[in-house]
Amino acid sequence: MRLSEIGNKEIVDLSTGNSHGQLWDAEMIFDKKSGKIKSVLVPALQGGGFFRRTIDNIYELPWSSVVIIGDDMIIFKSTPD
Repeated sequence: MRLSEIGNKEIVDLSTGNSHGQLWDAEMIFDKKSGKIKSVLVPALQGGGFFRRTIDNIYELPWSSVVIIGDDMIIFKSTPD
């Protein structure tokens, strides 16, 4: 999947139901060696959670917490099972 195909998708927390905007609103952090996405810096539009606070109203979302990339949303889970 290309970045241009997922940029308009809304980022939603499965645990809280909070929206964190679209992927275009976020910053991605890549692994320098592999080029894989490590995490995404998302705006804290609603609520908070287990994310590490990086800057005011910005949270670091580990890419490993993404549950599914659907047609309209990227769904992640902020709390472990």
